[in-house]
Amino acid sequence: MKQLITLIGILFVSSSLTHAQANCKQTPPDGLSPLAAYSLFYSNYKNGDYEFALKYGKWMACAQPEKLDGNPQFKLETQYNRLVTIYEEIARGKEDPGVRSAHLDTALTLLNESLELFGTNQESRFDIIFKRGRFYQQNYDYIEDGLQKAYADYAKLFEINPERAINMGDGYYLRQALGNLVDRDNKEQAQALIDIVKPFVDGEKLEYVEEQQQKLLGSPEEQIAYFTPIIKDNPDDLAAWKALEGAYEETENRQKRKEALVKINQLEPSYDSALQLAELAKGNANYTEAAKYFNEALGRASSDEDKVQLYLDLADVNINLEKLSAAKGHVQNALKIEPKNGNAYIKMATIYGAAITKCTSDRKLEAQDRVVYWLVVDYLNRAKKEDPSVAATVNRQLPNYEAVTPTTEDKFFTLNLENGQEIKVDGSLMPCYSWINETTTVR
Repeated sequence: MKQLITLIGILFVSSSLTHAQANCKQTPPDGLSPLAAYSLFYSNYKNGDYEFALKYGKWMACAQPEKLDGNPQFKLETQYNRLVTIYEEIARGKEDPGVRSAHLDTALTLLNESLELFGTNQESRFDIIFKRGRFYQQNYDYIEDGLQKAYADYAKLFEINPERAINMGDGYYLRQALGNLVDRDNKEQAQALIDIVKPFVDGEKLEYVEEQQQKLLGSPEEQIAYFTPIIKDNPDDLAAWKALEGAYEETENRQKRKEALVKINQLEPSYDSALQLAELAKGNANYTEAAKYFNEALGRASSDEDKVQLYLDLADVNINLEKLSAAKGHVQNALKIEPKNGNAYIKMATIYGAAITKCTSDRKLEAQDRVVYWLVVDYLNRAKKEDPSVAATVNRQLPNYEAVTPTTEDKFFTLNLENGQEIKVDGSLMPCYSWINETTTVR
């Protein structure tokens, strides 16, 4: 606490109780009766004339009258609250830092007295400590360690009434108190606070508490040891599952991570949860499962950009499953959303290239198969025409495909084709290409 600066006739010297001070007058000024002085105090307070209000009201903190003849509604606690407001408001108007600090110190003394005088039950003690915490936070520039004192008071609220404290400010004071303890690595007090609030939080507040618990625990092994018993007792604890998923990822335990992701996807189905499962399955070459989760993610995607990427991901896994017609359908869906997406045209070329590989898996490449490579080249050229950003990728691939298109002998003698002629790539070319059903040009 900063040293108090005595202001003649205005401020009290800091002590446990202001009325015990030598300069504390227990009688109203100017020979007024208590009722008359109170009336002037109250009217000036209501009008915002705080200097005059203080002149006629500070005697009450010294005399501490429990009642006031002529005013049956008088409450000393209310007058303390008003005096705190008065000193705080006067302080704000003072340019001299020392004078401002002195007024704030007196306000704080009154708050501490209020706690001693009126904090006789759980509710009133909660209210006064909360007011003091707010006072510290609002005036921390002029109070030594003001913010830390504010956070300490907020932490006390959870010891008094955790449910009430948790819900105040939609969890604001929980975040202030717990976050400060964790950031300062005060593990003992932070854990104690977590243990107090954990039974009363849910939703976003529970997620926040679990996040702070993870920070407090440190290593992923510690997190696993802490959260594993929690999910055994409560298998639907979403925040605990999320904490475990992150810890398993850090320890590279792919199987346990997958179990956690599956549970998260059940408890809180989302685009992200499905996408993580899809990518994990794809990385494990489990393409059927990957397709399932990519489809789930697609159903939850909100942006066109995400949908296009998911269609291309679905095309990929279907290529690996040799479901080429389905892969083509996914690329077509992507192009309906984004007609100039170069990667989609490249993907279509890949699908048709895979079609040739599949059709020739048990035989040699024939002239009819080479025709399909013209279609592959068509899509690659279309890709860089629509989307110049993919030109470098296309230029690296084109020579490989152009080298296996029909030779002059294939065109004129085997296939009986002329340059510039259109040719259908479908079942008439070969039965295994019936699903393609597209046209290309002889060249």
